Amino acid sequence: MTSNSPKWLLPVASIFAIWLVWLTWLLMGSEPTLADQAEGSGGPVVAFVHGDSLQEGMAFVQTLKANLEVQIDAREERLQADAAPLQEEAQELLDYAQGGSATPEELDIAQRRIMELEDDLRAMQRAAEQDVFVAEQNMKSILAEALRRNLKAHAEEEGIDFILNWGLSGEGVLYGKEPWDITSEVLDRINSATPQASNSDSE
Repeated sequence: MTSNSPKWLLPVASIFAIWLVWLTWLLMGSEPTLADQAEGSGGPVVAFVHGDSLQEGMAFVQTLKANLEVQIDAREERLQADAAPLQEEAQELLDYAQGGSATPEELDIAQRRIMELEDDLRAMQRAAEQDVFVAEQNMKSILAEALRRNLKAHAEEEGIDFILNWGLSGEGVLYGKEPWDITSEVLDRINSATPQASNSDSE
């Protein structure tokens, strides 16, 4: 500064320098989000996750699988307990039929009863399989909801428009913002470009 500079210039310059330092720290001190990094592209911000690695690394998944195994084991034990009396009865009928003392009428009755027992056992098996299927679907629903909720929160924090899955489990959109859903627009285009069948054609 020269001696001819106004006395107020030095304090103002100092304040200005401090403000520049603070602004620089503010801009450089926080890591930029993906949206900040892609700001100049003009398009949607797209990220991906390795779905297989994500599923393997989630402790939550291991807990769900352990609970599912407990449910499957319990259902198998219940099936065996319910089926045991029917199996014993069927075996007794077989032993009696093969003993040589049964009359033709008794053999016919035993055969029909064994067939009924087999149908009951198959129904029990189907019911057990259905229960296991429902338990598996419930586990998948809980996992999908937890994944959707956390992906949505992460995408909103990072300014991400789409999150894709990349892995052996299949590729696809795991998260996407509604404004980018163009299903209705594409349907309108297809329907307007495709000749519509008339009533006479459908008759």
